[in-house]
Amino acid sequence: MKYDVIIIGAGAAGLAAMRKLVKAGRHVCMLEASSVTGGRIATMHDGFDQPVEAGAEFVHGKLPLTFKLIKEAKLSCEPVEGKMIGIQNGEWRKEEHDHHWKEFMRQLRKLKTDITVHQFLDEKFSAGEYLELRRAVQRLAEGFNLADISKASILSLRDEWKNIDKKQFRIKGGYDQLIKVLYDHCVGSNAEFYFNSVADKISYKKHVVVHTTDKNKFEADNLIVTVSVGVLQSGSILFDPPLKEHAVAIQGLGFGAVIKFLLEFKTRFWETYDPDIGFILSDEIIPTWWTQLPTKSKLLTAWMGGPKAIENLFETNSSLLQNILLSLSSIFKIAPAVLRDELRNYKIVNWLDNPFVKGGYSYNTLRSREAKEILNTPVYDKIYFAGEAVSKSDSQGTVESALQSGYDVAEFLLK
Repeated sequence: MKYDVIIIGAGAAGLAAMRKLVKAGRHVCMLEASSVTGGRIATMHDGFDQPVEAGAEFVHGKLPLTFKLIKEAKLSCEPVEGKMIGIQNGEWRKEEHDHHWKEFMRQLRKLKTDITVHQFLDEKFSAGEYLELRRAVQRLAEGFNLADISKASILSLRDEWKNIDKKQFRIKGGYDQLIKVLYDHCVGSNAEFYFNSVADKISYKKHVVVHTTDKNKFEADNLIVTVSVGVLQSGSILFDPPLKEHAVAIQGLGFGAVIKFLLEFKTRFWETYDPDIGFILSDEIIPTWWTQLPTKSKLLTAWMGGPKAIENLFETNSSLLQNILLSLSSIFKIAPAVLRDELRNYKIVNWLDNPFVKGGYSYNTLRSREAKEILNTPVYDKIYFAGEAVSKSDSQGTVESALQSGYDVAEFLLK
């Protein structure tokens, strides 16, 4: 099985790279460990009243590559609406942020040398009066960035949080339609897809040979690896000979865990509290929630990210559901038994438990900048890395950054 290029991973980065390579006349082989394309784009079309997103859901601003694909596919987007509501100790706050937030941002703007979020809080906000601020910052870092504050770069988060209020969008009908556009442009005589093909060894001497768990071998002049950082860091793919500085760089990237909860109720009971609820940031066991506004949907989405998601890796679905109901009960002052009766359908998606992903998306550590420089350099001009985690795009951890990385690596390889 000899090709010009092999790509491991049929997510946004892999398909974007494949599209450009096939268009340039290269014979390309795609190896995908699961039975479907998409990776962390995972739209569910069954079981709920509407398509729901088990993975990527939002388009974070007017991102050029994403919107180019949306236009190409003749899709439509819906701006996300609704209030951002903070809830602390069961009380709904009038202000979105802790009252020390302005001081926090002022100190952050003055910072010149990068340190971790945890170090910054210890240096600037260690006094007891800042306890709630520290907790709020940690919840935001974990909920928005999936970050471990003992590893995450405070300057990187500062740059992201400056744009946290920019307009977001949802793709009507599901995010997976973008994947279909990419896939449809790849299918043809120059492209071959192998699903349920789990790569477990890559040897690279004269040529690159990819070995799979079902004992197949695929050979090519070049290889693009687009699997998640979680998979790379786990060591489930063996490189022969072993990687050197690239292996160190892989371990220097930040990659967060996440559990996503999709809850469909019989009624939109939350509207009795406020019909304009968009997002809820709370201090509950399950801290982050959102509705589907402006769509009048009966779906509530909950989100647990970062180290707390790792702590709950081995919790059963029944235990997680109990925590969901307890958190909702505290927020809306409704008995858990009433909420359980109101619940019509639910799905718990633990991305850390997915063997072909092993997490959610990336965040920047103090070592990320140097690591990305190394990982954007091919191994002996044969093995290339792509994906949202190694992208130099400003849109960290997004589908946009995955697309950008896929296009960039394909263009680099062609040159």
